[in-house]
Amino acid sequence: MFVPSSARRIRLARTTFVLAGLLPAVALAAWAVQRHSAAHRDAIRTTWEQAVGLPITVDSVEHPLPGVVRARGCTLAAADGARVLDVAAVEVETSPTEVRLGIGSLACDPAAAAALAGLATEWLERGARFRRDVVIDVADFAWHVPGAGGRAEVQPIGRVRIECVAQGGDRAVRIVRRDADEAADEVRIVRSAGADATAGDGRIDVEAACAEPVPVAILAAVAARVAGVAPPPGGGALASFRLAAARVGGRWAGTASGSVANVDLAVCTAALPAGANGTMDVIVRSLEWRDGRLAGADVACEAGPGRMDRRLLEALVTTVGCRAGAAFVAAAAEAEPAFDALACGMRIDGRGLDVAGAARLGGAVATAGGRPLLEAPAGIVPAERIAWLLAPAGAVYVPSSGAGAWLMSVLPQAGTAAERTSRAGGAAAGGGF
Repeated sequence: MFVPSSARRIRLARTTFVLAGLLPAVALAAWAVQRHSAAHRDAIRTTWEQAVGLPITVDSVEHPLPGVVRARGCTLAAADGARVLDVAAVEVETSPTEVRLGIGSLACDPAAAAALAGLATEWLERGARFRRDVVIDVADFAWHVPGAGGRAEVQPIGRVRIECVAQGGDRAVRIVRRDADEAADEVRIVRSAGADATAGDGRIDVEAACAEPVPVAILAAVAARVAGVAPPPGGGALASFRLAAARVGGRWAGTASGSVANVDLAVCTAALPAGANGTMDVIVRSLEWRDGRLAGADVACEAGPGRMDRRLLEALVTTVGCRAGAAFVAAAAEAEPAFDALACGMRIDGRGLDVAGAARLGGAVATAGGRPLLEAPAGIVPAERIAWLLAPAGAVYVPSSGAGAWLMSVLPQAGTAAERTSRAGGAAAGGGF
């Protein structure tokens, strides 16, 4: 028969039993409360902000699995605080060597594309700051670009993966559309060891293949953010292309080909003293860039119907060298003459600019009222005449500032022994429509 030794021992045993069961429960409850608290959410947000370098807001966080954080209601802002990207939910899995992000849906407009391009550039250039590989899987990606009436036009893309990986001193960013042949829709950027974008040394290689059209407005925003250039915003134009380029010692060289559909002529000619209205399709058969300058290009254009400012029509004759057609005199009497169609092929290299009319227009460059409006120049013209189109009215010297000066700095340099030859017998080579 058990006889308690004392009431004191009984109380100690009961207290120990209660504390052994209660304290872990209390600690677990306190830990759960802390994990769902605003302080915990803000601590995670602050960590992410420090890693990204841009302001982030987060509505709530969850921990569905060990090492996994699910954040809801996330917003990425630019350095000035402007809201650029909204993500409904993102799952972040972190390991000592890698960070994986899973995103259900993501809509990217030009501002968001520029911000993401800036982050990719930072990741490539700042290896000491970004020590982990990053893999981002987006289940439903879409482009959002401004449309008619200020409404956003949505272009669904599908599943997209972004990989930021490092091996030794090399760092690379790869973007691929998973719902298509990866070779047809893929972008690779490789920064080799020793490459320092701020110093202009080392090597950077870029390979891109985009069979699925990309809004030109997106490409313009990325170019403005990464390269510091400000091309036209693009309107509703869409581009498909292949590109292979490398930067060595701060100088770019490469080749490209592709097409641009639905180019807004009003946007395209916005930098000119006189503009045009309508839409144009452009085919870039080949483009070569060497030592920081355009080395050669073979391009075909087709537009119409549309209108152009009389000053632009006259400049195409007096500056570029096109010949006036049968309909020119009547058209030049109007402030904004109309044209039925415009189509030509253009080749540019060290010899100059070679323009050929379209066979379907009877060899003319443009027609109006069924008659030729502009004929191709009689021979090869100096390439710098393209830059003269950008010169303000009354300019006497070659453009020395603005877009014209930039164009002069990248146009092909004239060959020392090149001859300004006649187009006779070679006009058809530049055509294409």
